[in-house]
Amino acid sequence: MTKPLKIAPWVVVEDLQAIYDYHLPLSLEKAERIVAEFDSIIAVLELNPLLFHPRENAWRIYPFDSGPYLLYYIESESFWLVVGVFHASRDPRWIQEQLQKRND
Repeated sequence: MTKPLKIAPWVVVEDLQAIYDYHLPLSLEKAERIVAEFDSIIAVLELNPLLFHPRENAWRIYPFDSGPYLLYYIESESFWLVVGVFHASRDPRWIQEQLQKRND
């Protein structure tokens, strides 16, 4: 049996909401497409969390097709955890700092 996939509460209310709010005045269609893709990514990861190989500090990264965003997730002993969605052009050190804070 595969470990369950969990989404940290701030991912939707902070990360995804901020992305949606940014795109909404520019394009409702794009804002909704990004949210729909997030839902699709979660569905894929529920079926196959091993789709992407671990990278720095064991993080796995799922890139969005609809925008320059990266979904970060990690394996724990009893489940997989989605910890953040960040813009791909962010400083990788900043992203690692955020991930570390969120995963503590």
